Amino acid sequence: MKNLNIFKVITLFSAVIFLQAFSANTANAALCPVSNGVINLDDLKTISGRSSAAVTHGDYNCNYTPDGMRLKIYKIMLCEEYIDNTNYLDKCVSLVDEEGGKSVIVEADKTTSILDGPASLPEGKYNYSVILINNTVDAKFTQTYSNEIHGNNGIGTTCWSNGNDVKISYEISANGDGDPSKFSASCGTLAQANPQWSGYTYKAFWNDNNNGTNNYFVNKFQGILTFGSAYKDVYVLSNLTELATVTTGVGGRNEDDGNGVSSDGIYVMGVQKHDTPITISPATNGVELGFKLKDTFFQKITTNNDYYGSGVSGKKKCSEVHGSIGQSSETGAYACLSTSYPITFDFRIQSN
Repeated sequence: MKNLNIFKVITLFSAVIFLQAFSANTANAALCPVSNGVINLDDLKTISGRSSAAVTHGDYNCNYTPDGMRLKIYKIMLCEEYIDNTNYLDKCVSLVDEEGGKSVIVEADKTTSILDGPASLPEGKYNYSVILINNTVDAKFTQTYSNEIHGNNGIGTTCWSNGNDVKISYEISANGDGDPSKFSASCGTLAQANPQWSGYTYKAFWNDNNNGTNNYFVNKFQGILTFGSAYKDVYVLSNLTELATVTTGVGGRNEDDGNGVSSDGIYVMGVQKHDTPITISPATNGVELGFKLKDTFFQKITTNNDYYGSGVSGKKKCSEVHGSIGQSSETGAYACLSTSYPITFDFRIQSN
């Protein structure tokens, strides 16, 4: 970073978090078929985008927009040139620098202040921005369905985040049987809904494009996540500069039995190249930070009847037939909602 004394320092009187309904571009699943706030399970049966793995596991997954997302932000920085995890601290200037992190909530159509007062930045044009957050991202939601859904401990047409840790998989035993009591979603009536923040921890990133290496978990993606035409990198870090060490055990992507993916990651770092450089000048009033929320979270709506528990002797907790949405003769549920988590991490910074 150049000596700040060379530059004129501009005081910005506003630095806010804002959210827009950005268009989604996610390939993991189709959008949830929502009409008048209700996910129609009949329509869910026919949507495109189900992978062969999802079909095998009986999953009817879809992307949706939660009610809110909660992040802990440590740093927001602007950079003149391309940087990575090894050199950003030296080459970028800070807009936000919170040693202990600052918790912020992102909700659609709402604006939240991230700074307690004005910020100062050197005058110039910045081509890149960096954000450093805690590697746990919380979400809260309440969702209605056309038919009864089974959550962690009940059945109903309304489901909500219950505060349990979000997992990719809730399998816990060697034979693949899962414990639905650990699901991060509860279901019942609308009157019973009591949404809580449930957090998903990025131990690593799931790598669909492993090119036959079986390296399904990685500690960074460079240049392949896009917002519009913008170049973007993401990293899982064990400290401010070092990549996390990721280990995959015999459980593969399983996270509950202690033999699955693990890492020493504590931060997620994002780097974005701006389509138009951020200009800091005497005419600049503020800098705005936006996160993409719309259609960037994932619901695991499953008919996988390996999820069962006490009192369900026929393994029909989630549906009558594994792999098919249909009312269980034992529980009355048409499917289970096991979890919800973010599938993309997109942000945008601009000056005004």
